[in-house]
Amino acid sequence: MRRMTFWKKWIIRISALMGIAFVLLSIHAKIKKKDTVYTHLPEEKNPMEGKAVVFIEEESDPVNADGVRGHLEAVGESGFRESFYTRRVKRTIDLLLSFFALIFLSPLFLALSLAIVIDDPGPVFFTQKRVGKNKQYFQLHKFRSMKMSTPHDMPTHMLKNPEQYITRVGKFIRAHSLDELPQIWDIFVGNMSLIGPRPGLWNQDCLIAERDKYHANDVMPGLSGLAQISGRDELEISEKAKIDGEYVEKIGFLMDMRCLFGTVFAVLGKKGVVEGGTGNKKENQEKQQVLRENKGTALPLEGTQVSGIRGLIMKEDNKIFKILITGAHSYVGEQVEKYLEEYNKKIFEFSPEKKRYIIETISLYGEEWKKKDFSCYDVVFHVAGIAHGRIKENTEEEINQYFAVNRDLAQNVAVKAKNEGISQFIFMSTMAVYGGIKDAVITKETIPSPISAYGESKLQAEWLLEELEDEKFTVAILRPPMIYGHGCKGNYTKMVKLARLLPVFPEVGNSRSMIYIENLAEFIRLLIENREGGVFFPQNDEYIDTGKMIRLIAKSYHWTCILLPGFKTILKFMQKLPGKVGRISKKAFSSLYYQQEYSDYRENYRIFSLEDSIKRIEEIRKKG
Repeated sequence: MRRMTFWKKWIIRISALMGIAFVLLSIHAKIKKKDTVYTHLPEEKNPMEGKAVVFIEEESDPVNADGVRGHLEAVGESGFRESFYTRRVKRTIDLLLSFFALIFLSPLFLALSLAIVIDDPGPVFFTQKRVGKNKQYFQLHKFRSMKMSTPHDMPTHMLKNPEQYITRVGKFIRAHSLDELPQIWDIFVGNMSLIGPRPGLWNQDCLIAERDKYHANDVMPGLSGLAQISGRDELEISEKAKIDGEYVEKIGFLMDMRCLFGTVFAVLGKKGVVEGGTGNKKENQEKQQVLRENKGTALPLEGTQVSGIRGLIMKEDNKIFKILITGAHSYVGEQVEKYLEEYNKKIFEFSPEKKRYIIETISLYGEEWKKKDFSCYDVVFHVAGIAHGRIKENTEEEINQYFAVNRDLAQNVAVKAKNEGISQFIFMSTMAVYGGIKDAVITKETIPSPISAYGESKLQAEWLLEELEDEKFTVAILRPPMIYGHGCKGNYTKMVKLARLLPVFPEVGNSRSMIYIENLAEFIRLLIENREGGVFFPQNDEYIDTGKMIRLIAKSYHWTCILLPGFKTILKFMQKLPGKVGRISKKAFSSLYYQQEYSDYRENYRIFSLEDSIKRIEEIRKKG
């Protein structure tokens, strides 16, 4: 009984102290609130506060924090009405949770404050003007993670070499999202909420205008939000604003709980919660800036990766490459043409009439192609051919078809190209020229050993083409491994079907060379830029394990595929079986790969990793 009385006394005392602390903090917050929203500094207030706005691009305006020149213009009043939940319930939850967080996290606040001062003497907190509810400006607080010399009103992603500004303690607190903790005070004051759209910088006009379409500026900004747990800093401004709009549309207790638990899992998983207000991807920000500066003028510098755009490497000249793709309805030919056309749009975004690459595709069916004038082209990219397995190899007539198309037709096209002044001939050969080797790894010393009419016809075509090469006529021969990409027929399509069908798959542990179609297209583009000849072995920068590939494909479809160990012996046995089972097993589960240094090139053509390429295939599939 005495013990119960003792605990009751302490509970009463603690409750009384907490109550006093709450009252005192509330009074202090009300006093500070006026300063944080610039009540005494009317010149700092937002002239667009409470108004609906649109963004107007104007070249004479300074570049804003979104990397675009322009300004906001008011187009009327907002007209947004808050619900009872956001006005009363949500604010009560924010007030109570932020109060208890300030009390219980005070030792952590003290420890971090000391670490920041010791590491880089100066203020503990970093304040920045942000856009709050109804576009009201307020001072956002963060633990200072960057040096005192860092530019103030500029997002980190727009700094040149931002790593040089981040302190040692700053790297730690950013990695664990601890720099955001002082915003708990902003929540208690009433400038922010626990959950809501991340507050943008005062000069992020594009983000503000885009959010206005969805009334995302009319609710309290948050410590974390739906956009942060959906894609964090990798989302475009338009996509991020749309997700913020989805939050506003579905705002309620369940939505807030979803975002809260999503944030907790992100922090515990060491992903962190990144500033939502930054908007664009870094590459898009830099791309816009560079393209605007080079509008209609010089191309990027030779041999440099420009503006973070994948693969944007070219020579500084005004050369226009005229490319003839010989072989209609070829997957590789169509994809390379599409890739080069998209490349034109990247480098001449503001001058669509200009092109670096002019591409034409012709069919080689029949005799009509022989009348075509090749003299106006610089490059012939020869993709016409009979693919492996397209025709059976049971009879002499069937075998002869492979040689007639893959060898003789290629030679005839190359002779015509050379005679009519073409300077470069690119020939699509195949890894199948090594079909009969016993070793799993292919090196520079490996001698081709085809075992099919397909492989043999391609190898003989290579020999004939090499004989045509001279100082004025360059021949580039490509021996790619299995090609995969959206719309590509063959083994990758079969893998997709397996990944969608099977919840489990054996752990294989093999290694195979493959190449994603856009990596191959970039390699071909670089060959054209460099006017280069020789024999080349393009492949991805990592080998494929069949089991892991199946699991990655399943993951891209948001399914789960578990790899089961203990099947390696069985899979090796299956490869030795006669007939179709043995052939399929060997193709799926054996190892065959190029030595990586065998596939290196002077510039990086591997612009997509294996995982990125699979994600990209799924993105393209969704777009239809």
